[in-house]
Order: sequence, then structure tokens, then C-alpha cells
Amino acid sequence: MIIDAHVHIKGGDAYRRELDPDDTIRYMDQAGVDKSCVFSICLPSRESNEMTRRAITGRENRLIPFAHMVPEERSVGMDALRRAIEDWGFRGIKLHFGEVKGEITDELFLPILELGAGYDLPILLCCAHKPEFPDRWADAVPEAKIIIPHLGSSRDQDMNWRFFDVAKRHDNVWLDTSFTSGPWMIREAYHALGADKLIWGSDGGGDYNPPLPEMAKVKVWEFPAADYRRIMGGNILELLGGSV
Repeated sequence: MIIDAHVHIKGGDAYRRELDPDDTIRYMDQAGVDKSCVFSICLPSRESNEMTRRAITGRENRLIPFAHMVPEERSVGMDALRRAIEDWGFRGIKLHFGEVKGEITDELFLPILELGAGYDLPILLCCAHKPEFPDRWADAVPEAKIIIPHLGSSRDQDMNWRFFDVAKRHDNVWLDTSFTSGPWMIREAYHALGADKLIWGSDGGGDYNPPLPEMAKVKVWEFPAADYRRIMGGNILELLGGSV
């Protein structure tokens, strides 16, 4: 099974577009993607999760919903997470440092990681070039399943290596390959970490960054078939509990 682990219903680029889930599925079909993990960001927590819920309705056989929280909403955001997980069956959590207006702190993020660990959900954590935080938090909440997108950075290869070190140090940290401007860094990550630490994603959705070119960035290296299957779906499937 091929699973795209990083797909937007509402994007995080400068335009903050809402992306059509039917277009998402059309491009999934083009690339041979079976299922996609989807979420909305750049909205208040409750509103973003409601948008995701609407998008997956009638498409549950293809789209796997992840809950989103703006960390500075604190208890209000935590309630929105619980509602999405307990009432609507969302399967993961999406957090983004870029949505924090103040400082990134343990106080803001550790309760969310603890909540995710309590539900045994993967947490897609965009760290905005700050590897010291997931490095510390992986120790603080060892039960948390932390996925760091873009190999840690979509454009800075030196930063990629710093995130490779974080993933190497912690059994509960994985890296996703999405929107990596240097495809050769996927090969470097494979040699540094092994297939078990890598998760494929597109950072797409709708007609924005379709999955096919992101898939090619992995396929071009001709990894052993078993390793390719793990990267392209096996690892995220395990983090989701083995069934989707």
C-alpha cells in the first residue's frame, strides 16, 4: 500500500488556499497512491478540524484525517484535538512552529505531545529549522511518535544533516521526505538512517504539488523493494496502528 503521509486540505503557503479533496484523489490516482493523510492548517484549531472533517466525508476510503492544533490556543485547542480524535476518529496530529506568534516553548508543546502519546497517534511536527526542540522533546515524551517533515528542511542541506542526527538518536523520531528541494538528500537520509526511519509524503493536496514528482524523488534511487515499500507506506501504516 502506498500512503502519502503529508497532504493539505488547507495549505500553509503564502496563499493559504483551500485545496479540493476531489482533485487530491484525482492526482492520487494518477500516481497510484492508495491513501493520504490529510489536514488543514492556518486556521483556529476547531475550524481547521471541521474543514478536514468536511473534506473527508464520503472519501473516508482514501483520506486519513489528522487533527490540527494552534499551540497558543492552549486548553481551547486541546479540546478541539480531543473532539476530533474521540468524536470524529482522526488518526494523527499536525503541529507547525510557523503558527506560533510568540516563543516556541516546552510549556506550549509538551502537553500536546503527551496527549498524542496518550492516544498513540503519530504527530507530524514541522520544526522550522529548530532541531533542538524535537531532540529534547523526544526524550521528554518517549512514547510520542514524532514525524519531522521535509527531512527537517526543504531547502537547507546542512540543516537536513542536523535532523538526521536527531532521528538517529531517538527511536521515536522519523523524517518525512516531502517537498525536499535536494532529492539526493533522500538518498543520504536512507544511507544515514535506513528505510525504517523514512516516511514518504508530498506536502501537496488538490492541484498543489501533486504526488507523482515527489514519488519520483524516492523511486529514482532504486532502493531495495522491501525498503521502498517501507518508505512509501509501510512505516506510516505501522505508526497508524497497522490498519487504515
